[in-house]
Amino acid sequence: MDILNVGVNDGHTIRGYGSGAVGIIKEGEHTRLVGAEVRKLLKEAGHNAINCTVDSANSVTESLSKIMDQANRQDLDWFISIHFNAGGGQGVEAYTYNGRQYQDAIDVCSNLNKLGFKNRGVKDGKGLYVIRRTKSKSMLIEVCFVDTDDANHYLQIGYKAIAKAIVEALIGAIKARDRKSVV
Repeated sequence: MDILNVGVNDGHTIRGYGSGAVGIIKEGEHTRLVGAEVRKLLKEAGHNAINCTVDSANSVTESLSKIMDQANRQDLDWFISIHFNAGGGQGVEAYTYNGRQYQDAIDVCSNLNKLGFKNRGVKDGKGLYVIRRTKSKSMLIEVCFVDTDDANHYLQIGYKAIAKAIVEALIGAIKARDRKSVV
């Protein structure tokens, strides 16, 4: 089995500039819960998980620049940024460069859909700094909305189930590629 090198960014800062959306839950707090669990599960499965998180910055630009510096100095198979959405909607979505329909990204949305979130699909994220500026394949995951019943559903399911669904999507795609190369 191939060993994945995954950079995991817990989206937004905890304090100061760029702390993220606030509703029923605070984005900056919950991205850290999900991100830490994703890194833990990847490592337990024998993969490399590199923390590309910035907790505070003097500006959004500084925060994004620090995240990209961390990610781009690594030889990553994937760069993943964990986020929560806001604005009154529902569901999970993943952003990739030009909306590329990577199986891993499709599976992230599908796995979270199985947990009861609406599947909003894989979308074009080339306008997002962390997608546009990352050297490796990149995906920004919007787990759910912080300001609707989505957040209550997330709290009921728990961050560990969310992280497990994300990691299973990544590892499942690797296993599928390994099976195809054997055949």
